[in-house]
Amino acid sequence: MSMPFPPSTRIPAAPALAGAGLPRRVREALEMVHGLVFELVVEPFDRVIPELESRLSNVQDRGAQHSVSLAYIDQVQLLQLRQAGFIAGFMQRIDEELAQLRAQVSGPLSMAESASPIPSFTELRLVEEDETDEVVEVRTIALRHESRAALPLQLLCQRFGVLAASPAFEPGRLPVGPQRLCELMLGAGEANGFGLNLRVALLHEFDRRVLVEYQGIAEALNGLLSRLGIMPGLSYVPLRSRPRTASTEPVLTAAERPHTGWTSAPAGDTDTTTFQLLQELLSSRRRASDRFRGTATLGRPREELDTSAVVGLLDDPEASRQPADFQALRQWLLLRARQQRGEAMSLAPQDADTFELLGLMYAHLAQQLRHGSPAAGMLDQLRLPLLKTALRDPGFFVRSGHPAREVLNAVAESGAAWQAPEDVDPQLLIHLQRTVDDVARPQEDVDNAFRTAVHTLEPQFQAFARRSEISERRNVEAARGKEKLAIARQRAAQVIEDALKGIRLPLFHRNMLRQAWADVLTLGHLRYGDDSGDWRGLVEATTELVRAGSGLATAPPELSPQVEQWLVTVGYHADDAGRIARILTATVHAEDDEAATRTELAMRLKSRARLGEDALPDESRLPPRTDAEQVHFQRLRTLPFGTWMEFNEPEGDVVRRRMSWSSPVTGSVLFVNQRGQRVGESTLDALSRQMAAGTARVVTAADGRLIDRAWRAALQSLRSLVGTRSNDVSTPEAGP
Repeated sequence: MSMPFPPSTRIPAAPALAGAGLPRRVREALEMVHGLVFELVVEPFDRVIPELESRLSNVQDRGAQHSVSLAYIDQVQLLQLRQAGFIAGFMQRIDEELAQLRAQVSGPLSMAESASPIPSFTELRLVEEDETDEVVEVRTIALRHESRAALPLQLLCQRFGVLAASPAFEPGRLPVGPQRLCELMLGAGEANGFGLNLRVALLHEFDRRVLVEYQGIAEALNGLLSRLGIMPGLSYVPLRSRPRTASTEPVLTAAERPHTGWTSAPAGDTDTTTFQLLQELLSSRRRASDRFRGTATLGRPREELDTSAVVGLLDDPEASRQPADFQALRQWLLLRARQQRGEAMSLAPQDADTFELLGLMYAHLAQQLRHGSPAAGMLDQLRLPLLKTALRDPGFFVRSGHPAREVLNAVAESGAAWQAPEDVDPQLLIHLQRTVDDVARPQEDVDNAFRTAVHTLEPQFQAFARRSEISERRNVEAARGKEKLAIARQRAAQVIEDALKGIRLPLFHRNMLRQAWADVLTLGHLRYGDDSGDWRGLVEATTELVRAGSGLATAPPELSPQVEQWLVTVGYHADDAGRIARILTATVHAEDDEAATRTELAMRLKSRARLGEDALPDESRLPPRTDAEQVHFQRLRTLPFGTWMEFNEPEGDVVRRRMSWSSPVTGSVLFVNQRGQRVGESTLDALSRQMAAGTARVVTAADGRLIDRAWRAALQSLRSLVGTRSNDVSTPEAGP
């Protein structure tokens, strides 16, 4: 692929790379990457900045508020004055990023991932909303470009892993990835004194004018590294499934496979039920009904309307004004045919069956709609177009992927009873209503209208899925952070209990360790991890505190002020921190060692929320799982993330939730709704008990679509009316 921008001859120097202690070949490769990034990223951005300045000037000219106008004037002037320094700072940061390639592997690289050092008590503050918004903007832009350039970005991550002598980079940590480029650019802007509004404007311009070509940029970088001998033969080869042997497990069917998609997809293009079988079922039902009523078959049969005549009558504008009911439409149609032809007419058996099948399908769809949902009105609008389509094409009933069924399912699921009103995306609802209005408009080719509707809705559902996925990902990241807190809490408790083994310690001292000191260890583990020297120092300090409290040793003089500072860091008041530190190090003065003082301190500690206390689920009082519950527990542990589950609410409603993530450590489970918004948490243990009790179930791929469930229910009711012992027709298990 050709490079998206013309080459430049004025590539700046890379002093950080030149002085980096990297192998010669790696350094030379990175210097060439540095030059190519300047040509494809930084220089094009430099050329479009004047256009941004012009737009900002226009904004301030049109500004309604004087303060806003002045702010824009200042920002535009600052950008004009410091553009050269800003671009130079951007390149300097890229140079430093590449120079530290191997040093960065062990630590977080992005502002979205990095954790600031734990501040002292006097440095604690609330997070500014603007800071969070800037990070979210960067991550949203990065995710979009990472998904668009997924393949070349994956290959680039592999090649940079070779340069760094490490495993492949994550896209968010890649020095020349979309996320890091955005963050380095913003860092250069902040260093030049650009305000938040200007930085965000630069970010959007960078996204719109430069990163829009990121796929070509990534391919150019891959081509450069390949020519330099960095994994020259690297390519993506999809994993092909090997032929299964007789000993392998069978592939899960749609009725067994969990439903994991954001939007429902047809289980297959063709249903096992044929239209002829449906006609035989309906014919058997009519014969049984005639026998029950004793209907006579004597008399001259009525002339049948052919299908084209039926569709022609339904094209009459008067048909759209009839009640939204298939039987009412049928009666009106026969009455209109009698008026036109002067005698009573009848429908052909196939057309009569179409009316009945659509009536059955709609009746079961109505049972699964939420009361007051806009979907009910849209379904009424679709009755006439669906009837015309089904009359012309009986494949509507036997093809899961039929365009009319796709539209019908999309509308029905927007008002499904399993989702709350706030679960529905209002933007998607607006597009659905517009599409239904277009389909319901009088037109000659209804089939083409449904095909057009599918093509119109497809990008909307894809955008909906992307928005939901982004929202879900943020919630999963938060849940993983909570899991890290739970692990740190468990590790802190383990360290304290290990130190207490075999040592008799006063109860009050023991409680101080398990409460106040546990908070310090929890935060220390979060900050340092198991393998750091700082963490090992905290573990050694725990042992010293236990020995000092038991009288086996004297605490070092410097330990008490250190403990006090650690306690202040985790949020304890300075007076309480000093008193606890003296108690833990057994250096408390006699005047402070009064029962009343200790009781007061103990009460305050008891009322204080423990760090990470709510991160661990409380299952200590639950009885052991039964055999049935254990079976469900084991199945839950093997379910893929994204599996949909249904729950019975106390009011009798059924809600559908997506199991986005579960922790193998704590057993916690995160649930989101159809929009990726967090709606609750549970545990694998609690879920297994609910499933055994019948109040929770896994949604399978066969049950994922609302129309498929309604269709199977209609077929089942039809079979039950005919009777399973009828010799007129065999009824194999079938369903979309």
